[in-house]
Amino acid sequence: MIEGLHIVRSAKRGKPTRWYIYAWRGGPQIRSAVQPDRPKLTRTDIAAIAKAVEGRAEDRKPGNTVAASVAAFRRTKYWASLTANTRRTWGVALNQIEAKWAEVPMPVLADEKARSKIVKWQKDIGKTNARGADIAVMVLSTFFDWARNEGIVYNNPAVKIAPLYQRTDRAAVIWTDADLAAINEVAEQPLRDALALAALTGLRRADLVALRWEEVGEDAIERTAAKRSRRKRFQVTIPRLAQLDGLLEELRTRPRLAGVDTVLVNSRGKSWTGEGLASSFHDARAKANDGQGIWYVGRDPETGEEQKIAKRLHDLRGTFATKLMTAPGEPLTDRDVASIMGWSETQVGEIRKRYVDGKAMVMAMARRLRKAGL
Repeated sequence: MIEGLHIVRSAKRGKPTRWYIYAWRGGPQIRSAVQPDRPKLTRTDIAAIAKAVEGRAEDRKPGNTVAASVAAFRRTKYWASLTANTRRTWGVALNQIEAKWAEVPMPVLADEKARSKIVKWQKDIGKTNARGADIAVMVLSTFFDWARNEGIVYNNPAVKIAPLYQRTDRAAVIWTDADLAAINEVAEQPLRDALALAALTGLRRADLVALRWEEVGEDAIERTAAKRSRRKRFQVTIPRLAQLDGLLEELRTRPRLAGVDTVLVNSRGKSWTGEGLASSFHDARAKANDGQGIWYVGRDPETGEEQKIAKRLHDLRGTFATKLMTAPGEPLTDRDVASIMGWSETQVGEIRKRYVDGKAMVMAMARRLRKAGL
């Protein structure tokens, strides 16, 4: 791989995938190619890159184009201060910005008249990923703010653009035993392990893949959360349920490479990456229930309109909450569960009402009916 080589993928709905090859990030375009897979460099490409590198100016200040300014933005202390996960997410947005406007002069894109073009770009992305479209606009706005401070542009046309994504109330969205059985039928063992651990610990994806054996105590799991809150990471303590004991014993027997000390491992005996786990999860969820997927179906309390929501890996936290509520011994209050989960008591109460108390009431009625011979 040539150092600094930058290849950008542009995939628009209904159009073939196009690839752009640049000598370096923010550098000159070598060629573009329309094909499904990432293009391989030809001898002509390599010669053109060598020529571009040879004539590259030593002055690395941002040029006049969007691509050059994006490259400079990635070299800032601000960019370096972001977490690795944030850089990955924002990196996708910057790639989308480059794919759309790489050779456009910054003052042209920063003109207020370009706002309508940015809104259209957001809507085009939003046809398949509303949340991703909003992130792309947010990153573009942050990028323009940086460019203004650097004196590259004097306007930010991406500021205060209305979001497309409408946050859904997921308080009642959890994984049931039937859901887990459906995905386990199509999932490979490493993913089944991850799902089981998530359901018995309530750990977020980043903490699931990073959990080490030394953090699993006799009574609780203790680790510093990967997620930041108010720019700080907090220590999380999760009570160890009795059901977790058997799973941990199984996980210790999984084949793993020397030196791998994470509780979960993938099919190669290595630690999972967050992206790898997410990819495996999405593939299995799509195959579950004969390709129908796994959904929560409810109704809007005001309009009565049916809501169909794909269940996420993160929704296994709700499953863990129900296990806390039904654990043997002295019952945990909503406040106790809320404290463990970092949720509001209202959210815990909604889950308890729907999945715990409601189920208990139905079971009690069933027992009375059987006793009455009905």
